Amino acid sequence: MLKEVMSYENVPFDLPPPPYTPPNSDTFSTITHNKYRDSVICSKCGQLHALNGTHLYDYHQAVDRELTCHLCLQPLVNPINTKCGHTFCSTCLKSYLRVQGQCPLDLHTLSISECQKSSLIVRRLLDKLLVVCPNVDYCEEVMPRSELDSHLAHRCRGAVTRCIKASLGCRFQGPRSALQSHLWECSYRDQNAGKHPIVCGEVSTIEIERDQRELGISIVGGCDTPLVCIVVQEVFPDSVAAKDDRLKPGDQILEVNGEDLTQATHYQARKVLSQHSQMCRLTVYREKAEEERPIEKEEILKIVLTKVKGKQLGIKLVGKRHGPGVYILNLVPNSLAVLDGRLRPDDRVLEINGVDVTYSSQEHAASVIQTSPDKVQFVISRTSRPQTPDLIRSTSEALCSLDLDLAEVLWPMCKKCRELNITINKDVQESLGISIAGGMASPRGDTPIYVTNINPQGCLGQSEQIQRGDVLLAINQTHLLGLSHQEAVAQVKANTGLKVVTLKIVEAPETCMGPGNFIPSWLYWQQLPNVCQTVKTVTLLRSPTGSLGFSVVGGADCLQGSLPVYIKSVVMETPAYKDGRLKCGDQILSVNNVSLEHVAHSKAVEILKHATGAVSLRVVSWPGTSI
Repeated sequence: MLKEVMSYENVPFDLPPPPYTPPNSDTFSTITHNKYRDSVICSKCGQLHALNGTHLYDYHQAVDRELTCHLCLQPLVNPINTKCGHTFCSTCLKSYLRVQGQCPLDLHTLSISECQKSSLIVRRLLDKLLVVCPNVDYCEEVMPRSELDSHLAHRCRGAVTRCIKASLGCRFQGPRSALQSHLWECSYRDQNAGKHPIVCGEVSTIEIERDQRELGISIVGGCDTPLVCIVVQEVFPDSVAAKDDRLKPGDQILEVNGEDLTQATHYQARKVLSQHSQMCRLTVYREKAEEERPIEKEEILKIVLTKVKGKQLGIKLVGKRHGPGVYILNLVPNSLAVLDGRLRPDDRVLEINGVDVTYSSQEHAASVIQTSPDKVQFVISRTSRPQTPDLIRSTSEALCSLDLDLAEVLWPMCKKCRELNITINKDVQESLGISIAGGMASPRGDTPIYVTNINPQGCLGQSEQIQRGDVLLAINQTHLLGLSHQEAVAQVKANTGLKVVTLKIVEAPETCMGPGNFIPSWLYWQQLPNVCQTVKTVTLLRSPTGSLGFSVVGGADCLQGSLPVYIKSVVMETPAYKDGRLKCGDQILSVNNVSLEHVAHSKAVEILKHATGAVSLRVVSWPGTSI
C-alpha cells in the first residue's frame, strides 16, 4: 500500500516584517556542505545526515506551520526557544549562531546560553507527529515520531543490522529480513559466544538450540485478546527452553526468527512458534517490577473545533477535588464535539486558544470558549494505560479501531457452547471408543475432562454424536467435574458395560480434523461456560514496596465489550512470582471478597491497590497453548 509522504522543501510560511533578512547564502551553504560531508545513516531516524546533524523524517500528514523551524523549513526537532520568543531546531540554531551571533528573525544579539528548551507541551506534540518508516523497500509502517527509533532498532524488517555472531568476526550487514537466511549459512554459527541474558526493562534477543520439535513453553494472549501481546505462561521442566534457562513466565515474545508477533493473533503466534527450526531466535521483553513501571501514559493532543451557527459546541467542563485543573465532564449528544469525535470525557484541558487554563476554574475556561470567534483550539492531556512497554509500539490501537461486531469475532469469549445430552445404545461388550484427558491436579492444572481422540469404529465414532474437544460433564448421571483423571477414567469404565449410556457434554469450542490427539489451546478454555471453571483462592502478602507483583488488563469498559479482569504479566522476584500459583492469563474474580465482575479497569486497579493485609484472590486459571 502506497502512503503519501509530505515534503517540506517548498512549504511557504509568513516571514516577519522588516528588519528580517535571510542569512548570507554563501555562508550558510558552506555550513551545509561541511555539515553533510561526513554523513552517516542515523540509527534514530534512519536517514543519511551528519553525525551531529538534525534528524530527518518523512511525515505522513501535513504538519501545523507553527511547529516548523524557520531555518530548515522542517518540523522542529529538539526545539529550543530564544530569549526573544522564537523557536528553532536546536542543531539549526547552534549552527547559525556560530556564524551570525544574532536571532535569525529579528536580528537581536543572541548566544546559545540565552536559549532554553521549548515547553513540554510543544515537545510532546512533536513526538506525536506521524512519520513513515524510511526503509520503504521493506516496510510500510506509519508511527508517532517518538517511536521510530524503537521501530528501527527492534521491528523494522528493512533496518540494517549485523549478524548476532559479529563479535566472533562475522561481517554480515544487511536488512533484518535477510538475517535469518544468513544465520543458516553463517560460518560462525556453531561457535559459542556465550549466552546473552534477558535484561529486565529492555528488549533482548536470544538464540535457543532447538534439538527437539517442541520448544517446551506455553503461551497466552495475542492482539485479538485483552492481553494484546504474546506472553509466556509456563516453561515446562526438562524442555529445550528450560535447559536454556533464560525464558521465564511473563516474558513477552515480540519476534520469532524474523517474524513479527507484535500484531499477531493468538493462532498466528501459535503457528509461527510451532514451526521447527534448528536455531530459534527470539526477541523478548521482560517487565521490571511494578513500582518501577509507569502505570499511566500521558498524551498531549491539539484539537481544533470550528463553530457553526445554531449548533452548540457541546462540552461540559468540571473541576476535581483532588487537584487543580479543568476536565471534560461529558459531551452533549449530537453536538459539534461529538460529531468531531476527538475529545473524550475526563480529558484535561491545558490551553484554549493559546490561553493557559492549567490552573484555571471551569468558569474562566468556559468564558474563553464563549468569547472565541470562529474556531476553538484545545490543547488537552489524556492519560491512558499502556498495553505494552513504552519502547514497544502498542498493538492495542489496531484492535481499538475495530467495530464491536468484528472485535467479538476476533475475541471469541461471546461464543455460547451448548450443553447436550447424548444417549448411546450399545452391546454390553462394546467399548465407547474414546480417549480422554484432563481432570483435577492434571499435569496442566485443574481442567474438566475432555475428549482427545475417537475410534471411528467404536460406538461413539459410528454415531458421530461426539467430536474431539467435547467436554464430558457426566456419564449416566455421575458428575465428572471435580474428579481427577484417574477417578474420571474409573467412572467411564464402570458405565461402559451397560447397554444404554447417557453422556452430558459441552460442545467443543474448537477441534482438530487431522491425525493425533486433540490438544486444547488457551482460547479453547476461555470459551467454555462457567460450569466448567474451577475456582482457586490465592492469598498474597504485599512486598515492602507495596507491590503484589502482577499487572492486569480487561474490565467492563473495554472496547471489545465487558470482559473479565486478566493477569497480563507476573513480574520476577515479587510476591506473586515467588508464590508461583498465579499465571499470566488467569482471570481474577474477586479481591478480598470484592467482586471484579462487570467492574471497569480503573476500578479493578483501585480495588487491588487498596487491598490491605493478606490479599485473597479468587482466580480461574487455564493452561496456555503448548508450543
